[in-house]
Amino acid sequence: MSDKLAILICHCNGEIDRWIEVPELLEFANTLPGVVKEHEYLCSKAGLEFVSEFLNELEADRVVLAGCTPRTHRGIFTRALASRPGMIIEHANIREQCAWAHEDRGKATEKAKVLLRMAVSRAMELEPLERLKLDITPSTVVIGGGVAGMQAAYDIASRGFKVFLVERSRELGGRVARLSSTFPTISCGICCMHNCGNCELTPKIEEIYASEKIEVLTGAEVVGVKGYTGNYTVRVKNGEGEERELNAGTVIIATGSRTFDPARIPEYGYEYEDVITAEELEAIYMDARLKGREELVRPSDGRVPKRVNFIQCVGSRGLKPGSNPYCSITCCVYAIGHARKLKELYPDIEVCIHYVDLRSPYRGFEEYYNEAVQSGVKFIRGQVERVEKRGENLVVVYEDGELETELVVLSVGQEPSENTAKLAKMFHLGLDIDGFFTEVNPRFLEEEVTGVYVAGSALGPRNIRYAVADGRTAADNAIRLMERGYLEKEGMVPEMDSERCIKCATCFEICPFGAIELTDEREMRVLEEACWGCGTCAAECPARALNLKNYKDEQIFTELNASLEEV
Repeated sequence: MSDKLAILICHCNGEIDRWIEVPELLEFANTLPGVVKEHEYLCSKAGLEFVSEFLNELEADRVVLAGCTPRTHRGIFTRALASRPGMIIEHANIREQCAWAHEDRGKATEKAKVLLRMAVSRAMELEPLERLKLDITPSTVVIGGGVAGMQAAYDIASRGFKVFLVERSRELGGRVARLSSTFPTISCGICCMHNCGNCELTPKIEEIYASEKIEVLTGAEVVGVKGYTGNYTVRVKNGEGEERELNAGTVIIATGSRTFDPARIPEYGYEYEDVITAEELEAIYMDARLKGREELVRPSDGRVPKRVNFIQCVGSRGLKPGSNPYCSITCCVYAIGHARKLKELYPDIEVCIHYVDLRSPYRGFEEYYNEAVQSGVKFIRGQVERVEKRGENLVVVYEDGELETELVVLSVGQEPSENTAKLAKMFHLGLDIDGFFTEVNPRFLEEEVTGVYVAGSALGPRNIRYAVADGRTAADNAIRLMERGYLEKEGMVPEMDSERCIKCATCFEICPFGAIELTDEREMRVLEEACWGCGTCAAECPARALNLKNYKDEQIFTELNASLEEV
């Protein structure tokens, strides 16, 4: 079988050469079973053509790729070799685990030899896996009716697919629907190039309700899910406690974020009536607008304040105990927008913005800031220590002094919505260190495609424009999957030995994906289409009646033994 094994060593465009002696590794590889070749950049177009030609020449039925991580690059090679059914592909990750992990060139090279020998030993023992084909139900459940969810629903429906749009509140639009205006434009006009409430949001609500392909379920919440990639049954409960099951092949989670509760930082004085959040400032604007006025009044006495102080990074960047470690992205430009609006309404009002660093990833922000300065907005650098109540007014105490003021606006940051962890568990999605959904590139990591996509602020702080773009991207991914109509995945599933099975149902109870079926006769049956190949059932089976394909004991021991041999 050795003449059917190809060993390809990649230089990774110089990344591996920096810390590994590739000539020495090649010399060692030639002592192993198989035929060895090297290439500067295997995953490039020229490199993939080289792989195909070499495998044709060798008539190989298995290949070991020594280079970068299969986590991100396995899909590139499986797609390139898709015309070779039964081809065994094994990886030796000598970039992340050797070249990038060790500064000692000699030790990195020795480790690369061990990893290569382990991969070769494993490749010799692997069996071809039959690929599983999963049909995709041509409909989508979109969870969340903010701008990202609405955009996704609209785009999918426009391509002719059925969409169920589930929103917990009674109205669509999310937090954007509660904004009096959006920044940096502060207004709406014929030349506006930004996504604001009037130009971007309102027409979408009208179009969504008018679409025959979109069924809107407001006041409803997802409470459970069954099924697998391409065939999900999503259970939804409405405000009256009635439940309904929605069948869909794809799911988009666009549950947004929630704003930080400033009461968690008591020194900012949120208990005082005239210390409000930016959202509450919006509510004051909106309330006045409903009365036919455009004004800002203090909550305590209904009087227009003579001085307003904004405090930035409330709950963000870890500046205070209890705050989140990350930047919330939108707060700086939003506060400046509010400040400019106040100066337009009341030219004589004094507006101060307390900041540590001003941040914005948007083009034109510097000019926007300069215009605020020219309008009379004062920027005070230094962390605010506390807000005190002295008599009828408030005092903002900061690093270099203190200022008496009549209204304090806290620029609170964004954090994961309260149902993020629950949905992540339902759909087997990962969360990042900050508690938001982990971003996955479905093109790059094709083997991780499950038909469930995340968009908007559920992935982390976003502004309106980026949330809408996220919704479009998620919709494109779902549409691509539904238009194809099926998904193929590697058949790395457990095999059940019914003769050894003692019917204890351990596998049924512990499978996190519901991929073990328990019949009325207490027979265990593997549901291959639902299995994710995690191997938990095989590891826990007390009778050793389950074996995960290509992770059988003898295959694992062969690889381990190879790691113990001297190089």
